[in-house]
Amino acid sequence: MNRMTRRVIPLAFALGLLPACQFCDQNDAFLPVASLDPPVLDLGAVTKGTTCEAVVGVKNTGNADLTVPANSARLIDVDGDFTILRVPSLVQLGNRGDFVVSYTAAGTAGERQSTGYEIGTNDPSNEVLRGSITAFVADAPVPLARATCAARGAAADAPLAPCETLDFGAVPIGDGTAGVTLNVVIVNDGNKDLIVQEPVINGSGDFTVLGVQRGSLVVATPATVPPGRSGDCGEPTGDDNTLIVSVKYAPRAIGAGVATLIVLTDGAEGGTLEVPLSGQGSDNNLLTNPEVLIFGEVGEGDNASKDVLVQNVGTNEASVNESCIDLQDDGICDALCTGADVDTALDGSLRCTVFDSAGTQVGKGFVLAATDAAPGGADERTITVDWSPTAAQPSIPPSAVLMLKSNIRNNKVFKVGLRGGTIGALEVTSDDPCGSDQCIATEGDLETTTTWTGSTTLTLRNTGTASLTLGTIAPEAGTAATIIDDFTIGAPGTTTLAPNATTTIEIDYANNDASQVDGFNLIIEHNGVLGRTLTSIVIVPPAAE
Repeated sequence: MNRMTRRVIPLAFALGLLPACQFCDQNDAFLPVASLDPPVLDLGAVTKGTTCEAVVGVKNTGNADLTVPANSARLIDVDGDFTILRVPSLVQLGNRGDFVVSYTAAGTAGERQSTGYEIGTNDPSNEVLRGSITAFVADAPVPLARATCAARGAAADAPLAPCETLDFGAVPIGDGTAGVTLNVVIVNDGNKDLIVQEPVINGSGDFTVLGVQRGSLVVATPATVPPGRSGDCGEPTGDDNTLIVSVKYAPRAIGAGVATLIVLTDGAEGGTLEVPLSGQGSDNNLLTNPEVLIFGEVGEGDNASKDVLVQNVGTNEASVNESCIDLQDDGICDALCTGADVDTALDGSLRCTVFDSAGTQVGKGFVLAATDAAPGGADERTITVDWSPTAAQPSIPPSAVLMLKSNIRNNKVFKVGLRGGTIGALEVTSDDPCGSDQCIATEGDLETTTTWTGSTTLTLRNTGTASLTLGTIAPEAGTAATIIDDFTIGAPGTTTLAPNATTTIEIDYANNDASQVDGFNLIIEHNGVLGRTLTSIVIVPPAAE
């Protein structure tokens, strides 16, 4: 007995000398972690006069008990008959307690009532939990419609969220048969059957509705969607209360595409669901913006800087092996884009420098990541051109270009015109632009291409400081005859444009064959910057009836 005591006492004494948390960096590492489940609770449709209990879980996922100080819970921004019934005072680690609020539907049928709330806790990183409770006031059971989407690239089982925009991202251009398909899920969050009409698209013809499904079954419209709630107070039915609308984006031209998916329902809420659609037509290509750098007239000894944004609009990596200034447009670099004093043209008065999207200078050659269809990022570079005219070199030659030698499209060389001093420059616009192209919106039967007709008016403006003379205006060499014979290109009102003067060209379209990929590059020859201007004419198919 005594021997055992003598052995235990030294051990107990030694344990007493250890820190309270031997394997922790700090004793305060034991903390509660508070959260709400769910932070936003929707009771759905509640018949006037009905009282419901809204139950929100106060969760503790930390490693210490969570406490709620007395009188720390309160309702805020109350619109309706809401009353706190129960507040958990203690939530042990790994558990949840119920925060319960009573709600009685009153007021005007068809309106939504809500309240916010705050709950104090001993979680040092979340001392006040904030959430909200909402309900739709009804005279009787009603359907409630809402549109939801999964984020682009999300897993198949990813949670759905309200559709602020259905973004298709960068999609390779084609003839309209391929493309990317994403789904909009129509949810009946009410307590009565929802009737959904045929979805339609307003906007770019590159977006189409492929069909409507319940699960894997294709259904006709009008379609009936069962209610998601069994009655008042938001009790779930357990039934499939969704309808899937499949939308395809198949761009025919490079540039941004926008439209709106419109779905009409008989929902007391969500009677007209509108989902903005967006995408970016991409190609194995680079875009330069602007296509011509116009310095205007700059005084001797002054300095002017202009930027060119170079974007990869393809879904594969692209390289610019070399960027430089070519004064004669003969394919020979006169000044590499290094920004260095040794790399200048026109006796040191013209130079170029390359920067990444963070503003850091990079080399004359650079690699652009595949497009992310968003501003900034590794798929873009900015080239700054500086011009300081001198008495000996007061103007930039009309033939001068910023030249980009790439590794794409058979090592295509991309060019940006450089203009300084007095020279004409041609700008082409229309009443129906689509990105950097000009569109012709057509009429006719979508399924019968020979009924497609349309027209557009191009406006040609001389944005330079000297008169400009127009030359040949025709489709790019190599355009198929079956495409050319669908178009009639009118003559310009005048062939000589003074600075800031305009003229117009009428282009009429009438499809006389079964082709659906009509469209071409229009080449306008002139004596201004670059000597020619290219604009793409794109056909937008008729809207589906």
